[in-house]
Amino acid sequence: MDMENEQVQENPSYWNSVIIASLITGIIVTVFSLIGGYMTINSEPSGSLFNSAQIWGTIGCLVGAIGGFIANWHFTNEYDVTYKVGKGALLGLLVGVVSTIIIVALSQLWNVIDPSYQEAILEWNIQNFEAMQMPAEAKEQAIASMENPNSMGNIALFAGTTFVGMAILNVISGLIGAKVFASEE
Repeated sequence: MDMENEQVQENPSYWNSVIIASLITGIIVTVFSLIGGYMTINSEPSGSLFNSAQIWGTIGCLVGAIGGFIANWHFTNEYDVTYKVGKGALLGLLVGVVSTIIIVALSQLWNVIDPSYQEAILEWNIQNFEAMQMPAEAKEQAIASMENPNSMGNIALFAGTTFVGMAILNVISGLIGAKVFASEE
C-alpha cells in the first residue's frame, strides 16, 4: 500500500493543470475572436484581405499561447516537481488539444446564443469579396467556399486550423514554462 502511495507522489497527474490552462486559454481566444468579429461586422467592407478589426483575433491567438506556460506554472506549484523541458512541451501540446475543443465548443455555443452572428460575418465577407479587385470567377469561388459556415466540413476546418495554431504556440510556451518553473538544473 505504501508503495502505491509513493508512486502516486512521484508521478502526480498533470491533467488538472492542463484543464485549468485550457479553460483560461479557450475563453481568452474565444472572447478576443468575438470582439474582432463584432468589430468586423460593424465596419465597412473595404475590399482588402485584412482589416484592423481582425487584429483582435490575432491578439487573442497570441495571448492564448500562454496556456503551456500556465499549465507548467500550475503543475509545478501544485506538486513542487521538477522535470525535463520535454514534459513541458507535452503539457503545452495537451493544452493545445483541450483548448481547441473548448474554443470549438464555445464557438458553436455562441451560434446558439446569437444565431445572427455567423450570418452577419458571412454577409460582411461576401460584401468584402465583392469590393475586391479580382476576377469574377475567383470572387464566385471565394463566396461559394463560405456558403455554409456550420457544415461539418467547415467546423472541422476551423478545428484543424485552431489546433495547429494552438498546438504550436502552446508547445513553445510549454517549453519556456518548463524551463522557467520545472528545470532540473
